[in-house]
Amino acid sequence: MKSLFKELLIYILISNVFARNTSCDLLKTKYGYVCKCTAEYCDYLEEPQLKNANTFIAVTSSKSGLRFHVTDGEFNNEGIVKIKDYMELDENVLKNEDYKTMTIAMDTSKTFFQLFDKDNFFFSRNPTSPIAVNVNRTETYQKIEGFGGAFTGSVSYILEKLEPHLQDQIYKTYFHKDGIQYNMLRLSIGGCDFDLSPWAYNELPEYDKELTNFTRLDGRDLMKIQQIERLKQVALIDNIRIMAAAWSPPPWMKTNNAWTGYSSLKREYYQTWANYHLKFLELMNAKNMPIWAISTGNEPLNGVIGWFFVHFMSLGWTPRNQMNSTRFTCLDYLDGLAVHWYWDNVFGPELIDLTLKFIPNRLLFNTEACVGDKPWQTHGPELGSWSRAEQYAKALLQDFHHNFNGWLDWNLLLDDQGGPNYVRNYVDAPIIVNTQNFQEFYKQPIFYILGHFSKFLPSQSMRIATQISVYGISIDAVAFKRPDDKIILILFNSASIPQDICVHDSERGSFVINVPAHSIHTILYV
Repeated sequence: MKSLFKELLIYILISNVFARNTSCDLLKTKYGYVCKCTAEYCDYLEEPQLKNANTFIAVTSSKSGLRFHVTDGEFNNEGIVKIKDYMELDENVLKNEDYKTMTIAMDTSKTFFQLFDKDNFFFSRNPTSPIAVNVNRTETYQKIEGFGGAFTGSVSYILEKLEPHLQDQIYKTYFHKDGIQYNMLRLSIGGCDFDLSPWAYNELPEYDKELTNFTRLDGRDLMKIQQIERLKQVALIDNIRIMAAAWSPPPWMKTNNAWTGYSSLKREYYQTWANYHLKFLELMNAKNMPIWAISTGNEPLNGVIGWFFVHFMSLGWTPRNQMNSTRFTCLDYLDGLAVHWYWDNVFGPELIDLTLKFIPNRLLFNTEACVGDKPWQTHGPELGSWSRAEQYAKALLQDFHHNFNGWLDWNLLLDDQGGPNYVRNYVDAPIIVNTQNFQEFYKQPIFYILGHFSKFLPSQSMRIATQISVYGISIDAVAFKRPDDKIILILFNSASIPQDICVHDSERGSFVINVPAHSIHTILYV
């Protein structure tokens, strides 16, 4: 009874603190717009309800400042449903004389922009005819398992510095049904690059095949467990799927006896390394934090060919070495594949298609993504950057068209430098915490791009066919049928002008929608 009363009290407190629908506290930055959250206020969206079976709802985010803006419309209506961009909705902006001047200038040069936009230049399409997007419910593909991000040492360290109510806002905005409904987490076994220093279990004694010092969880993992338990309470969820991976064993197991550099696992420690993983699984399970899946390591080529520019923890693996580590074929134990996005611009998705053809009926996840890791990119956050968000949108759309079952981002949050990181490998993240005052955090455009997928696609949603007219170069689309039989259509306009799109569903009929420049839309209907 006491436990039930405690859970009820937590529920009441959480319900009172968080409103169901609240709008973004929009801040203009050097690179665009972010949504500011404090312990007292953050934006949330309860899933909109359809008025009837003939209606649809569009949830929109845009470069100009829309964040989960809701518009409704009807099928088989002769009119065009126009989604107004942020400047058209904000009365204060519309009253500004500078904006009126800008609007006039844009209107008088509209024909020029339409002519040279990549979606129109040298194409025969009539600029007034909509781009066609067809949704075919009868043609089905893979099912979705989930979405999430990484709960690294850096994430845990920053969270611990925040007051409890601000922590709760972060937990809720990611995992609650009024947030973006993540259902997965990625943890490192030992340390990773986003920690305060490299570390592993059983660093001492060295050359200890029995792992006699690996009998309990490290304090850093115990802190993560406490934080995840609080996360589950605040988000009102019972279960969360945790994926785990080891960056490196203790150096004494490796051929180079170091955290990083060209390395492989010493032959005499193959079984020890397997036992290392088993001990972690057992200790986490004893803390009521079961691990749903493990991968065979993080970015195994970092210790083979990437060591000259990767200076954080790593362990080199090749397919042959992995095959030799067991007397059985590895494929007998393989439930799925985990890939990272960092070289997608070099290696196309056809490699994924070939792999799935060779080993079919396996799950496929993206388990890490971030921007700012390349030498030519800003190292660290670009607050408000829509161009970085568009990289995510294109990657998600491409991946789901190539049969990915889920998508996990990298760090759930970082500080305003893009760390902490012991090798200064600073990158961007969907949430950036203001570590000057530790009183607020900023939700990046990347956060909302991810949410346009994760919030509306529960586990077991099934992808269905979409087809776009050949001249719709700047329009991308993907569609799913959810377990509740609702259809989710995600549209992405990467063009610098608004566009008319005619959506035709094989069962429901058609509607025409005008979408703003540089915008993404999640459309829900039955």
